[in-house]
Amino acid sequence: MTGPDKEMLQLVTDEASRGQAAVVFEDVLERCCGTGRWQVMLISYMSVMWLIFPSFSMSMMFIGATPAFKCADGLDTNATFESLPEGTPQCHQTNASGVACSRWVFDTSMYESTVVTEWNLVCGRKPMLSMLQSVLMLGGIVGSLLGGQLTDRFGRRPVFLPVMLLVIACSFSAALVDDYVSFVVIRGVTGFCMASMIASQFVLVTELSGCKHRAALTTVTFLPFSFGTMLVAAASHGIRTRWLLQLAFAVPCLLFLPNFWLMPESPRWLLVQGRFAEALEVLRQGARWNRRTMPSDDEVLKMMSDVRQTLIAREEALKGDSRDSAFQRALDLVRTPRMRRYTLASTYIGFAIAGSYFGISFDMSQLSTSPHLAVALSGVVEIPACFIYPLLNRFGRRRCFITFLFTTAMAMFLVFIKKDATLWLVLGLVGKLSVSAAFNMFSYVSEFMPTQQRGLALGVQQTASRIGGAVSPFVVDLVSGLHELAPSAVFGAVVLLASLAALLLPETAGRPMPETVADVEAAAHRKRFKKGAVYERTLSDDSTITDVTSN
Repeated sequence: MTGPDKEMLQLVTDEASRGQAAVVFEDVLERCCGTGRWQVMLISYMSVMWLIFPSFSMSMMFIGATPAFKCADGLDTNATFESLPEGTPQCHQTNASGVACSRWVFDTSMYESTVVTEWNLVCGRKPMLSMLQSVLMLGGIVGSLLGGQLTDRFGRRPVFLPVMLLVIACSFSAALVDDYVSFVVIRGVTGFCMASMIASQFVLVTELSGCKHRAALTTVTFLPFSFGTMLVAAASHGIRTRWLLQLAFAVPCLLFLPNFWLMPESPRWLLVQGRFAEALEVLRQGARWNRRTMPSDDEVLKMMSDVRQTLIAREEALKGDSRDSAFQRALDLVRTPRMRRYTLASTYIGFAIAGSYFGISFDMSQLSTSPHLAVALSGVVEIPACFIYPLLNRFGRRRCFITFLFTTAMAMFLVFIKKDATLWLVLGLVGKLSVSAAFNMFSYVSEFMPTQQRGLALGVQQTASRIGGAVSPFVVDLVSGLHELAPSAVFGAVVLLASLAALLLPETAGRPMPETVADVEAAAHRKRFKKGAVYERTLSDDSTITDVTSN
């Protein structure tokens, strides 16, 4: 056992032997403002971004739809889809078998224009269509990694607001560009900004919530995404021209602007940084809205000082005095056994959930005879997935998480029972419901990661999620060439393995979030013993300490 490990264990022993828990931020939040109207109203407005994000992440099912097409090489320039005979080849010239086609005509009965018809993204150019969805996720990878570190370093608000403005600019630009390369660049920048906004907003929502209400607030915050998905389907059904549809999607992005006046900084982050006066002002605002009487400023500042001193003591007991280093914070995700276990498991699970979520959505729109109806129904089934918090509080995060993942996998495998479009749609909706419920448990990661690493850990998981989302269009578009149900088998296997990986994660229901890496490791040591147990531990220098567990 190393020196820092011994010091960390000794610190845990000292706290346990005193028979009292150290003051944590949740105590400060509860004494000052609690959880009430302030959090509900603030988080409700901040969740508007989840109403708008489907216009970027889910709209490719319509702006990237592939209508029926035929090769028009060697034919009259005025030829239309309807004027060509039924047997006209798609990917090679009519009178030159094996010669690739270079000009196509498209069926405009459902879509007047899409990116496919504008830039001929069919046949050998089909991977360019998959790339349009993937580049959004690839941009998100950079945003997840960079955004997570920036939020930990500079705060939640200073990161959120600039990228918010970029999202607004990109949304209007996407409607106006008329070439493929520019559109790809805009999609990539949009993905970067979306991921950075998520990293900031979700961590802030988590840190504003008390233990008792955290599950409710952090799952209901995703509710607008369901309605956003339905609105995307409705708008796409009414507007069949690509640029006009994207312009309609851009206008609601202006609803982001009031964040400049309404979005606060995280009082937890301010406390950790030692900016007590600013944290006090945020808590005072919350107390006014929640109609709570705060303790005196001196008492609150004393509590904040105690919390921060405890955090510093625990952190220094584990890793010394380099906690401001970005590299050190990243290293902390894998440096200790318990953190390494949690980081690796949650990273793979994030990859599996996002890949399956988007994969199921794209696959449903292709297998269904009515893609607009299928997407709208997929949005409907996401609504109950946002109200899973009673289950999380009743049965615990870990058990529910595993159940949701396993149910998704089973739904994907059951499509092989019978070739029936209705059965496939029903099973697809079941899979979408369960994977959405798992997706909405992002707060789970925030609850078992320490404050200094929380934004970075969420960024790493988002990175894995974006990789999964980037791969899913290629699975749907290319693997389906082997068998129409092959994507379902791939997504089912990936999520089944994720349900097994979830067994490695801890239960967090009703417990305060850890402030330091030392808290995470200390909780693992305490779990090995029953409450009140007294035991003697021999250290590497042959000295012994007596530990008394308190939970």
